[in-house]
Formats: sequence, C-alpha cells, structure tokens
Amino acid sequence: MIRSYIIHMEGSTARTPLVAALMARLPGAEVLPAVDGRVMSEAERGAICRPILHQPPYPFPPKPGEIGCFLSHRKAWQAIVTSGEAAGLIVEDDIVPAEGFNAALALALDNLAPDRLIRFPLRDREEAAEVVAASDGVTLFRPKVVGLTTGMQIVGRDAAARLLDLTAVIDRPVDTFLQMRWLTGVETLSLSPAPVRSAVAETGGSTIQSHTSAWDEIGRGWRRMRYRAKVARLSGTNR
Repeated sequence: MIRSYIIHMEGSTARTPLVAALMARLPGAEVLPAVDGRVMSEAERGAICRPILHQPPYPFPPKPGEIGCFLSHRKAWQAIVTSGEAAGLIVEDDIVPAEGFNAALALALDNLAPDRLIRFPLRDREEAAEVVAASDGVTLFRPKVVGLTTGMQIVGRDAAARLLDLTAVIDRPVDTFLQMRWLTGVETLSLSPAPVRSAVAETGGSTIQSHTSAWDEIGRGWRRMRYRAKVARLSGTNR
C-alpha cells in the first residue's frame, strides 16, 4: 500500500466531515495543510508566478487561489519524494469516492510506477488513445489529451521529483500544467468510469473564485477555446 496525502485548508470546517471520511477510507492517510494563496502578499505571489514561461502561453493570469492550489500540490509532491516510497495518493479535501472507487484504486495500485501519474477524474471526458489495463469493470487508459482537475491522483516518486524540478516558478494552474506531458515527460494515465466526485457545491463552494461580467466571460471563453486547441495539437505529438 501507499500513503495518501489529503490537501486540506485549515479552518475549512465545512469540509471536516469529508476529510474524516477520506482518512478512514484511504490507505495510510494523513492531512497535508494547504497553502492559501489569498493570504500571500503580491511580492510573494510574484516570486513564484511569472507570465509566459511555457508554450502555449496560458491566456489568463493565475488567481491567488490557483497559485495556492499549485503550491499545495508541490507540497504533496515533496512529501512523496521525501517518503522514499514508490508513489503517493494525492487527494483534495472536497473529493468523495463514487461507485466503483475500490476497483479503480485496486487497478491503479496494480499499475503504479515511479515515473507514472494516474488520474482519478471527476467525469468521463477524456478520449482513450490506448488501453493499458482493465479489471472489474474499470479501465486504465492513456488519454489523447490529459483532462483537467486534480481532485485525486497517484503520483510516482520519480514523477513527483520531475514535477518539482519544473515548477520552482509557475505560470498557470496546476491542472493545466499537468496537461503538458510534452514538457513534463511524465506518463499520465486515467481511470474510467470516473471513480470520484466533487462535493464542492455542498461545502461552501470553491476556494478559487472570481466574479466576471457576462461580456468578460465571453472573451474568456474564446481565449480558453483557442488555448485548448493548441493543447490538443501538442498532445497529439506526445501520446
């Protein structure tokens, strides 16, 4: 078995029951205090986050909450490297196991590797390029384009070390960074059907929030669409 690292924002009492349930269900579980990017100074955020480090350029400046989320995942990667174990399970504190979770976890554990990242997606949106393994109605596959969200993942020790080396400075949210396997060199696999769900709506909403006008949202949608098209093209060269 492996250790599980539950990223939890101290003071988020609405999620305390979820964390308790995860602690009881996940192997070797421990709570990893999250980084709150909203309480960092502009200078502190500027030291870690700089624009246009990688191609394609991310079209939006990361929000304070997104910076904190990225730093929280870096803490988890560091914990995996420090542990000396082959891999670790990283889970955000709004995640709830869904039907089929035990079979998905078993399949992932059977196929973990130090240089591999295995995603537990919230929805079945990724298209498979190659099936790697299957058991008990669950499929482990290599996606054509790596999906978004980082609710739960198994990250190998070597993959965690590689991700740490690449992210001393960041320029985008963590899930969009992890899509760039042409940059990270990390083998990234996903499970289907989706074995977890988010309870964020039931626990006070996301800690990464913004309020934009309808016109701004239209503009953001256009830039997001163009960015995702570039990601899809680059993903096609690295399957």
